[in-house]
Amino acid sequence: MRPLFLLASVLVYAACASAPAAPAPVSTPPAITSAPPVASASAAAPSPTPTDPIAAVQAQADAWRAAHKLIDLHTHIEPTPEHLGQAVRVFDAVGIGVAVNLSGGVVTHATGQPSEFELTKAAADRQYPGRFLEYMNLDYTDWDKPDFAQRAVTQVEEGARLGAAGFKEFKRLGLYLRDGKGRLIKVDDPKLDPMWHRLGELGMPVSIHVADPKAFWEPYDDHNERWVELKDHPRWWFGDPKKFPPRMDLLAALEHVVSRHPETTFVCVHMGNNAEDLDWVAAQLDKHPNMMVDIAARVPEFGRHDPDKVHDFFVKYADRIVFATDFQVYDRMILGSGGSGPPPTEQDAIDFFRKHWRFFETADRDFQHMTPIQGNWTISAIHLPADVLAKVYFGNAERILASPLAKLRSALH
Repeated sequence: MRPLFLLASVLVYAACASAPAAPAPVSTPPAITSAPPVASASAAAPSPTPTDPIAAVQAQADAWRAAHKLIDLHTHIEPTPEHLGQAVRVFDAVGIGVAVNLSGGVVTHATGQPSEFELTKAAADRQYPGRFLEYMNLDYTDWDKPDFAQRAVTQVEEGARLGAAGFKEFKRLGLYLRDGKGRLIKVDDPKLDPMWHRLGELGMPVSIHVADPKAFWEPYDDHNERWVELKDHPRWWFGDPKKFPPRMDLLAALEHVVSRHPETTFVCVHMGNNAEDLDWVAAQLDKHPNMMVDIAARVPEFGRHDPDKVHDFFVKYADRIVFATDFQVYDRMILGSGGSGPPPTEQDAIDFFRKHWRFFETADRDFQHMTPIQGNWTISAIHLPADVLAKVYFGNAERILASPLAKLRSALH
């Protein structure tokens, strides 16, 4: 039977189908590579008048992108020279200064050998210093041993020592990982409580993926609104109650963890893991001050909601939302999600980011979203004010990752 920790790498793609910063304004590190012109949300539009409020926001955002101030808090990059290079070319073109690679790997290792995490971090630091932060992942191999709770604590302490900026948990909890008796390991299993607590003590934010879109629990047929995506990824369908728990049970388990550990910052990915229901997300944010959300791979979902309501949500929770995309670079790039079609090009990746800019910075209505495989519908932009954009694009990430970012920048001098 395959060791459980290997599922982390297998499930990166399935689990989600990654800057500069400090709490106050800080200088942005110089780009390590020569950057081409940054893609603007208004690149194809005529020059607007200076009094146009949309133009003013876009001009400010273009200046941030030109300075590479933006932080992508949710990427997955294979640490080979080719894949890191491709990622940085895209980041340079769109103004991402620092990307957080959530697939840093585990810190456990064979005697005398470096860990996956050490190899991942070393490759990025060597090839593109100042451009990547890495989160660590947990090795569940010894789950059935009576001292696993302490082993998990030891792993995150080692991750902190090795320079992990945070901790990523994939959606494997509650859906894929099973113990030695074949029982699903639950999101809120008490055995993990000491680890969640220690992560808070260490100041390591937790990016956590629980459950998936509502459609993944609905009938597996061509009436499902995400059928194009599901038929390419049958393992993402969880509608068999004999194998999988109800979706809302998983979200309830997530809330148990967040509420039990107010000392720990939980970034609930994919718009709180429930992008279909912003009222639910808002209620969770109101109840749990230690909860934040990223927007990775879910703009196509909440972008089809009432744009005024979405705008107001972002304004109200401006301090709790981080920019993230789920941009992935392996043997092919993945732009929020992917399927069996032709692999995306680097220009496709640039356009993927540009549609994010269009969504957040303009008031355009009913345009095609950035990940067509997720569904055949349109989205409408929400034209956020510049002060809200600054928090979402980089300010909030600078706050929760202040220490790792300071160390990343100091290494350049």
